[in-house]
Amino acid sequence: FCQCFVLFFFFGGGVGHFKVGVEDNTGLFAIKMYGAKVDILVMSPAEYELSKYMNEPAVVDTCNLLLSPMPGTLISYAVKEGDHVVEGQELCIVEAMKMQNILRSARSGVIGKCIGVVGSSVHADEIILEFSSEEQGEEEENELQQ
Repeated sequence: FCQCFVLFFFFGGGVGHFKVGVEDNTGLFAIKMYGAKVDILVMSPAEYELSKYMNEPAVVDTCNLLLSPMPGTLISYAVKEGDHVVEGQELCIVEAMKMQNILRSARSGVIGKCIGVVGSSVHADEIILEFSSEEQGEEEENELQQ
């Protein structure tokens, strides 16, 4: 749910308007006008001064990982290490709030390592399994063909 406000302004003898939507409680506003959208971060002078000393968060590459989307219990794996999987294939089941959630592959590849232990608790964003790297998958495929 987004609260939106329409603001009117006078410019060059004419009247214009734009829509301001408050996205969250971080000070981020979404400004929309004539189909264009711009996100604007509003800070106090003290916040701005302190933000100069903050480090940019590190970008972590998770394309070869299956992360738990929620806290729960790892019920079972539908694949094992070395299996070739296709996009949309079932990988494992995580139970959360008495509901079993099937986690499916977002891409095709080879399962490198099953990290999560069946029956154990998993946290949100915890690594459940990882895909092997592209080079390893290609090497294994070439070995199988020979």
